[in-house]
Amino acid sequence: MRTGTVIRFKRYDAVCVGSLHGVSYVCRVIATTEATWHRADVPLSMVECADAGLRPDVRIRCWPKAATGGVVIGRLSSVTTARIIAAVKREAGMRAFEDGWSLISTPRKWP
Repeated sequence: MRTGTVIRFKRYDAVCVGSLHGVSYVCRVIATTEATWHRADVPLSMVECADAGLRPDVRIRCWPKAATGGVVIGRLSSVTTARIIAAVKREAGMRAFEDGWSLISTPRKWP
């Protein structure tokens, strides 16, 4: 799979955002009608969806997961792919900050 490729699996569609050591990482395509929005969601315009072979009401959830198989159904433009990869990096940075942050770095013993 190449970066920017849209892949159809049995239960969902996904966008390839890169590969590492031969393993492809994909971000799921979510219907806009789903009520839960997350800060890592990137909406796509109707034109971007049409070019990629997707429904016109989708967004990309930028949480990459390893994946194999699937059937290629389209390809996103380089501009759209760059926007999604930037969102993946931003979300990874936010998660790293949240995981490393605490109110008290070492527990105190109160007298």
